[in-house]
Amino acid sequence: MPRAAEPETAAESAGVYRSRFTGALESLLAEKRFPKITIGDLVGRAHTSRRGFYEHFASKEACLLALLKEAAESGAAQVSAAVDRSAPWQTQLRQLVTAWIGVVDARPAVMLSYLRDVPLLDTPLAASLNHDAYVNVVRTVSAGTEFRKSGGAALSRARAVILCGGLEKLAEDALRHGESVDAHLEEAVQAAILLAGSGDLTSPELIPRPPESGTPE
Repeated sequence: MPRAAEPETAAESAGVYRSRFTGALESLLAEKRFPKITIGDLVGRAHTSRRGFYEHFASKEACLLALLKEAAESGAAQVSAAVDRSAPWQTQLRQLVTAWIGVVDARPAVMLSYLRDVPLLDTPLAASLNHDAYVNVVRTVSAGTEFRKSGGAALSRARAVILCGGLEKLAEDALRHGESVDAHLEEAVQAAILLAGSGDLTSPELIPRPPESGTPE
């Protein structure tokens, strides 16, 4: 006889129930801005009750944070897994940026909410998010043996933040104009390659020299 399915534990059941609300919130974010979404909207979309909502979340802001945490964790894992660590560094960066853009284009409402709504949350709530999920992936990839061996440079935290922040701003601009972020893939890849090149950006060869006194510009 086939073995009976294992019953769900309380934790698994709670996780499934919470995902109904975060899924409902993501669906609603595709239709309207977070400040306009009510608890009534959430329980209606999740086909459950207010009591059920408050058993799992203290507020709609807490529900938003749960959604954003899940998206960051799953997105960072997806991006990390997409990179072939044995490939040349430029290829690794292309794979990383391509995967990141794929994550955003698959869940655009989540990215827009992260950029628009998190700055408006109370500081303790916003601080509970892992804002470095993608920064950590970038730094881990760039610190890899083959990445550096093939000519790339391990990115400092500052450069990784600049790279991820630039990608986020690009995504926000594209999505606000009704475009897919993928339309800007090549420019995003080239920018990432410039940031991760092994050359010293303070090298005299890369800094225009001021004209000598008496020399026409």
